[in-house]
Amino acid sequence: MPVFAYQSLNSNASSDHGVSASNSQHFTRMTHDHSATNHQGPWLLVPPTNPNVEPHELLHGPSQMISTASAGKMNKGQHDNASFRSLVEGKARLNHQHLGQAFGQSCDLMVFGELNSEHAEWATLKNSAGPIFKTSTPAKACNCFSVHATNNSQHRFVGDGQGWIAIKSYGVLAVFVHVPNSVAKSADAAKVFYGAIRNQLLQSNAGVIDIIMGDTNQGSNDFTHTVVSEALGQTFADAHTGPSIQPFDAHNREFQGTNSTGTKKYDVAVYNTQSVRVNRLIYLSQFAPTSHQSWEAVAITDHMGIGVEVERI
Repeated sequence: MPVFAYQSLNSNASSDHGVSASNSQHFTRMTHDHSATNHQGPWLLVPPTNPNVEPHELLHGPSQMISTASAGKMNKGQHDNASFRSLVEGKARLNHQHLGQAFGQSCDLMVFGELNSEHAEWATLKNSAGPIFKTSTPAKACNCFSVHATNNSQHRFVGDGQGWIAIKSYGVLAVFVHVPNSVAKSADAAKVFYGAIRNQLLQSNAGVIDIIMGDTNQGSNDFTHTVVSEALGQTFADAHTGPSIQPFDAHNREFQGTNSTGTKKYDVAVYNTQSVRVNRLIYLSQFAPTSHQSWEAVAITDHMGIGVEVERI
């Protein structure tokens, strides 16, 4: 039963895929300031981490609970590229720990959207996210994907294109997406988008898609599983069915969405009900702790992350 995770950064359209493309972008600043204004008191759960062990190795010990730093702490100029990269690396290690706690096993694929972890400025990220398995690096930083894996022999890259990358892991065909805004709100355009992915994977003998997850930018909560079902001719279901979203790394915080203001459920996982089941889904917040000296929570991106445990049926 593999565990997959997806977390998108908030990057711009730069052809330079370095850290500056992701450092304190507009929607990241909005996410931080919204939390600083609306979420008073400690809330972000920070379990122990150790940079001297493999990032997916589950550590044991109590979590600290910290508050959001004051508004403006993610403004341009507050963090140079080295310190922002350190925040992202800390977030990757925390995600591994939260995923291990939630599923009782290490994460098999940790995928980052809007990130090219093979860029020289991101070279140390593999020490926190895990070894790089595959990157997809089109022209713009906001369209990149980076796949980090804990056991490369169990994974196979099977295809990619504008807005997606597909990996077959432990027999499960997973498609990770960052759906273009020009596609996301139109049912007809979305059907063409997902249908083209299916056709390319069938032509490469990858098999039937089992799960699609990532940043869909969907206009309504039922949009993605509905259009995917129609486009692929199979029944797909949303792995999250609750009335609200409670991030696994947040204490006593409920949201109606995964975007910067917690109002739109853009980040989803939908699965093929005929081939797999999702035993559990968790969301992970957009926040990471600063250094232990100040020990505050800051937003490093604008969209929540997703973790799922998938089982073939």
